[in-house]
Amino acid sequence: MRYLVDVNGHCVEVEITGDGSVIVDGRPESARIAGGPGSVARRRVRAGHSREFGVLRSGSATWRLTADGFALPVSVLDPRARALRELERARGAAPHGGSVRAPMPGLVVRVLVNEGDLVREGQSLVVVEAMKMENELRAPAAGRVVRVGVRASDRVEKGAVLVEIA
Repeated sequence: MRYLVDVNGHCVEVEITGDGSVIVDGRPESARIAGGPGSVARRRVRAGHSREFGVLRSGSATWRLTADGFALPVSVLDPRARALRELERARGAAPHGGSVRAPMPGLVVRVLVNEGDLVREGQSLVVVEAMKMENELRAPAAGRVVRVGVRASDRVEKGAVLVEIA
């Protein structure tokens, strides 16, 4: 299975093969990840060195990795979520300047920004549940939030303006 992994603004494509080996951006890595889904501690072995780290899920596509006293937010998108993100960009943000629009009908689960907030490109703004999946809608560009058009628990139609950024 292939994933798009964003660690602190740096995106890589990670493929985990059937035998558990790892390919990062098309290059095989001598790394293995032990620990099943839901486990908190995992061990990564790379180039003969072993390192233990904690994995905590904090959203549908958001994880928090901890190791040696450091913590990093990580976004992981599977092929379906990646396709939804590309659809969101193609249909929602790009043609409408600083507007973030609902890519499909759904339910607003969380609003992560307020009017007046400064946001960076790619920052999560709103989480919308559609087809039993949570979709994080992100800022198309850096700027200031000038309007938040929804609240948590609002139902939205495809194309509805959720957030406007100037």
